[in-house]
Amino acid sequence: MAEDIFSNHRVVGFDLETTGISIRQSKIIQYGIIGSEKNGDEIRSSCLVNPLINIPNSSTQVHGITDEDVRKLPSFRAHIENISSLLNDSIVIGHNIKRFDWPILENEFLRLGKTIPKPFAIIDTLEIARKLKLPRPHKLEVLCLNYGISLTNAHDAISDASATLLLLWKIMEENPMPFRKSLEELQIWNTASLGKHEQDLGPSINDLPIIDSNGRLRRSGKNIILAFGRHKGRTLQEINKIDRDYLIWIKRSNKELSEEIINEIDLILN
Repeated sequence: MAEDIFSNHRVVGFDLETTGISIRQSKIIQYGIIGSEKNGDEIRSSCLVNPLINIPNSSTQVHGITDEDVRKLPSFRAHIENISSLLNDSIVIGHNIKRFDWPILENEFLRLGKTIPKPFAIIDTLEIARKLKLPRPHKLEVLCLNYGISLTNAHDAISDASATLLLLWKIMEENPMPFRKSLEELQIWNTASLGKHEQDLGPSINDLPIIDSNGRLRRSGKNIILAFGRHKGRTLQEINKIDRDYLIWIKRSNKELSEEIINEIDLILN
């Protein structure tokens, strides 16, 4: 019954990869839109985009997209019609979409003087995770791991968009009551009181159990979370993907790590 709120609507997962994390300055370099039409027909659209600026190396380390990958491709202007046709009047689902993906999308449209797409509704799985007080961290990769969702190609737009859809269905199965509301009621419930109190956001890093002698590593389910430094809040799996040398340093610099933790780190590194 929980899925009735999506009946008779086009429903799509949406995700972007960008040149950075600045809402005002970042440009889109990849978008992924996946889902289904009202009649059940599959929707799948994923494209690389030439941002017309250089992609910082720090961003390439996250998503793997280089200047050479997009240099000869069309700019965002060529994708406006396709994106608008898929997002207009759709239920659009994304992870941190309201504070990141959608504002960046809006800015790309505004730069070109084009009308911003108007979805029927936007549902943010990050907001839902916080509202339901799911265990932190609320990163997409961690939530997918906790719900048994395979995300082997994280930070690829279509993979993240697909994983976000699956994550929402899993959360709905586990917590059906909020999704028996109307879409309007769901969105009001979803955003009410968010950000007012830390306890609304579920356990913080400091609430997670310490698993090393100096409190730098915390346990969240099957994951080890870093509680200090430039990668604070990331899982060791994430750090291995974006900064492998840093993970090696974590292992070597702490001489009091248990054999169990060392073995876990070695499995990640291998």
